[in-house]
Amino acid sequence: MPTPSEPNLSDLPLFRFDSLADARIAHGVSTRAGGVSRGQYASLNLGASVGDDAEAVAENRSRLAAALGFAAEQLVTTPQVHGTDVLVVDEATAPTALSARADILVTDRPGYLLMQRSADCVPILLWRDDARAVGVAHAGWRGTALGVAGRAVAAVAGFADGDVGGVYAAVGPSIGPCCFEVGDEVVAQFPDVEGAVAVGPRGRPHLDLWELNRRGLVGAGIDPEHVEVAGVCTRCNSNTFFSHRALGYPAGRFGAVIGLRADNGCVDG
Repeated sequence: MPTPSEPNLSDLPLFRFDSLADARIAHGVSTRAGGVSRGQYASLNLGASVGDDAEAVAENRSRLAAALGFAAEQLVTTPQVHGTDVLVVDEATAPTALSARADILVTDRPGYLLMQRSADCVPILLWRDDARAVGVAHAGWRGTALGVAGRAVAAVAGFADGDVGGVYAAVGPSIGPCCFEVGDEVVAQFPDVEGAVAVGPRGRPHLDLWELNRRGLVGAGIDPEHVEVAGVCTRCNSNTFFSHRALGYPAGRFGAVIGLRADNGCVDG
């Protein structure tokens, strides 16, 4: 791998949500642009378990953190297992996060940038509007069926004795109902899919993970007006976002990140 040049962070585009636009927090969803990875991983692959060069992944993660005003060591992520386990990130757990297995990360400590990776699965970002806590969740169809969205809401609300008032959530770019063809056995994992499943052009079910996760967030007590859905399909936009369905295996991973700013918003991100 060549020595990377000094990153031009203006060339590292991030998808952002209007509902999360607050100087006290940093957030974004990365695209494929702005990194140093090559080949099928080009260029901002953030996944360390898909066969990419480890140094390239580390550089890419450092660039993402820097783009939001954080140091590389402040970025915290975990191995993902399509489950509902939660890691509460703090001074004790952050250094060993890579040995944990959790699809939900939450914190009420400023100075940590929480990240989960995706290549079609649904990333969910959460925060309290008093900036007391933030969280990020990874929801594939298995996690969606297990209730990751609701579990993530409860984890963030747990910092305020379970009060979900003031909690906002954003459903990030992921495979859309236009492209998420599944089998009947997948549909059967969801007790109520009315309005979230349709017959696709090949006569097979198409599942709407955006809607199912929106329902999970609202069902956990979030005001429907506080849920923002990107509505961006990663398979349709595989030139912008890594997509397992579009690119095959192995595909790179983009990241959804969120953190509380240690300086109360003085860093320009």
